[in-house]
Amino acid sequence: MRWIFFIQALFLGIFVSCYESIAAERNNRYEIRFDTPASMLRGNDWMGANDPEWESQSLPLGNGSIGANVLGSIQAERITLNEKSLWRGGPGTSGGAAHYWDANKESAKFLPEIYRAFSEGNPKKAAELTSKNFNGLVPYESRKDKAFRFGCYTTAGELRIWTGLDSASVTDYHRTLTLDDAVARVSFLSKGVRYEREYFISYPANVLVMRFRADHRGRQNLKLEYSENPVAEGMVKPYGNDGLEYLGRLSDNQMEFSLRMRMTVQGGSFSNKNGSLVVSGADEVVFFLSADTDYKMNYSPDYNDPEAYVGVNPSETTASWVNDAVIKGYDALLCEHLSDYSSLFGRVELSLAESYEAIDLSTPERLRRYRSGFSDPGLEELYYQYGRYLLIASSRPGNLPANLQGIWHNDIDGPWRVDYHNNINVQMNYWPSCSTNLTECATPFFEYVLSLVVPGERVARSYYGARGWTASISGNPFGFASPLADEEMTWNLCPMAGPWLATHL
Repeated sequence: MRWIFFIQALFLGIFVSCYESIAAERNNRYEIRFDTPASMLRGNDWMGANDPEWESQSLPLGNGSIGANVLGSIQAERITLNEKSLWRGGPGTSGGAAHYWDANKESAKFLPEIYRAFSEGNPKKAAELTSKNFNGLVPYESRKDKAFRFGCYTTAGELRIWTGLDSASVTDYHRTLTLDDAVARVSFLSKGVRYEREYFISYPANVLVMRFRADHRGRQNLKLEYSENPVAEGMVKPYGNDGLEYLGRLSDNQMEFSLRMRMTVQGGSFSNKNGSLVVSGADEVVFFLSADTDYKMNYSPDYNDPEAYVGVNPSETTASWVNDAVIKGYDALLCEHLSDYSSLFGRVELSLAESYEAIDLSTPERLRRYRSGFSDPGLEELYYQYGRYLLIASSRPGNLPANLQGIWHNDIDGPWRVDYHNNINVQMNYWPSCSTNLTECATPFFEYVLSLVVPGERVARSYYGARGWTASISGNPFGFASPLADEEMTWNLCPMAGPWLATHL
């Protein structure tokens, strides 16, 4: 038995060392901070107009695959969820694979006439010919009467964790995101009790971890509920006596996805009923959540196969990740997360300020002062490191690249479909990757470019009568490389998108 106690002591020493490392490395120079709680609820719809605090108040977490935004509300914590491959559209839409890939016009035959119009000094005619013949067959917008072929990035739903606490009784509130360790924290006093929450998303374990505790025993009375994406069809089912799984499909392309949750509870009691996890009188509660879809990148798709981009069983992967996480436990997961994340974030130090008097102010107050003309080089350091943080959180090897919103989205649709803009935006996401010593984070971008080559060969032949390949302005995870249906060529015609993307390889 002596060897068991030796191993336990060894692991305890490792965890203590890890916590000491976290405390030593944590630096409120690199801390985004709010001193007032965000609103608990969004508006009544899922189209963003009634959700202004999500963008201005939430704290974004991510591991390149799973994204979450923490609002830090009192009565009910609200967390928006994302899985980066959860996309509408593609060859699985109702029109079928052949309909999805029927995106190109045979436009190359009009090139001689366009050349002739230019040579004859008639640019108006050349523009008209281009506008009518060099757009594509796939609309950018969704239409009720037709399959949404191009698709859009869409939310994975939301969590509410009801606490039973009254916002009016709260004082000394702080909500922070510390860039040194990629951990979000919420802390406040209520009726003499200090409540604390911690959140992080582990890349090695592929789980979102959330811990709720207080400095008095038995104060955790929680109810976790999940709200599904309105364009999905699924069901929340119990997973053992301490977990839930939501297994659903997007209604337009039948993409399958799974969100799986389990919890560990110290003290008190818990139950799993009516699609909710309920905890009463606990000292500490840790929630583990993972998400996945059936998506798999395809570099040479079969244009007749509606499942060309299907290759994963998300129910199996999420079960494996969550079960492994519960076995490891909070302490080991945090140490593993810190080791992984700090190996990237800790490579660069930027020092601009001689002193840091403003770091005790909330970030909104620092921004207000900065706009009023106050000098705050420390805020400029924070801004620089926040950019590095966002790239790490939204782009890691083995995943899709960062999209127009990185990885974070709170709606069923969004601006420009929250897509991959091949004219400049997806490239801009990665321009800092080398100069800020995060080269590994660009790997998903390179894989995305390679996935466009074979579909892009069809585009080159159809539109330009050319060998090789190219893409156009907007891309998705399903190999879309064609121009869109819009006849406005000032933005839709982007024949050099392929070569432009290739220069980054």
